[in-house]
Amino acid sequence: GQGDAVLIETPDGIIIVDGGPDDSLYHFMKYRYKSILDNNGKITIKAMVISHPDYDHYNGLKKIVVDKGFVIKNIYHNGISRYAKINKESIEDCIERMLEKGYMKSEDGQYVLMNCFNSLDDIKAQLDEGIIASGFKSFWKAVEEAGVEKVQVITVEDGFLPDFTEMGSNKTRIKVLGPVPKRLSGDKPEYLAFDEPPLREEEGHSENGYSHSHTRNGHSIVLRLEFGDHSFLFGGDLNIPAENHLMKHYGDENPFQVDVAKSCHHGSSDFTCKFLEKVNPLATVVSSGDNKSFDHPMADAMGAAGKYSRGDLPLVFSTELARAHQKGGKIHYGLINARSNGKVLAMAQMKEQHSGKSDIWDSYTVPWEGKFDKSS
Repeated sequence: GQGDAVLIETPDGIIIVDGGPDDSLYHFMKYRYKSILDNNGKITIKAMVISHPDYDHYNGLKKIVVDKGFVIKNIYHNGISRYAKINKESIEDCIERMLEKGYMKSEDGQYVLMNCFNSLDDIKAQLDEGIIASGFKSFWKAVEEAGVEKVQVITVEDGFLPDFTEMGSNKTRIKVLGPVPKRLSGDKPEYLAFDEPPLREEEGHSENGYSHSHTRNGHSIVLRLEFGDHSFLFGGDLNIPAENHLMKHYGDENPFQVDVAKSCHHGSSDFTCKFLEKVNPLATVVSSGDNKSFDHPMADAMGAAGKYSRGDLPLVFSTELARAHQKGGKIHYGLINARSNGKVLAMAQMKEQHSGKSDIWDSYTVPWEGKFDKSS
């Protein structure tokens, strides 16, 4: 489906970053851990990360949360709620709705989102206000019923994802590069409201053009995973104002360059070339569904992913292209696989069709030197 879902298996524990819009990740995990689950074993998820509150990122996690075969230790989120949809109204009505959703004008004239949450008790209080989207409400009720040990907002000020720090014997380090809050009010972040790109109109604007959809996407949790010699970037649904916000925060520092990057926002056109220059990966993975109302990945995003990569033969993987056919005509999207032992990094996508004993994967080393000699 149209969305993101990442399963990360490390020596230090299993991590999930987003879950897609439907049950696909759940069914994959039931298949992957079948031998353990069939023998009444438990699979512990040390960290479940919801990059931001969009349906195509969090909804697929619900079945995993309620399945007693999976033990969720920690859920991390950016603290922004998913509100019920605003219909197109007058500017005055939009301003009133933004104030209702917790946006306040700061002393420097910028709108700031202040109505954020941290703990499960915080979100339960928001559910009673009646302005939370039904899918978001359903997810957090499932979390409550499952008895998840910890629900916590995480921002750049935390430094690392807990349990995956540079301390101790951890082989896996996960740095939190975003979101960058405008300020902290107690234990809850406050976020700068982001504008839509020029010439684009959506509901929910203030008189300055601020959009809640662009704000919740732009303040996605951004993670940099480091294992041995290799690094990976997960950037949720970052957009143009968000990338500028992050680059301004880090200044001359560049923590974004990695070996493998998940393309932000499913390969939308809402990106900056300067940010792609900083990421400068050897390989990019675009996670998108065959959904023509979005039409991701966009042609300019795919081209730019190759242009702003390093190496003579940069790799660009797409979950739409890496699809497999089953008997009966069913199509499975996704299945981009990356494996590292700390020294050697390999990536693969499933072949569209395979038969007999043939290898079902198209595999590449990273960096990729090519299948054929191109020197001539």
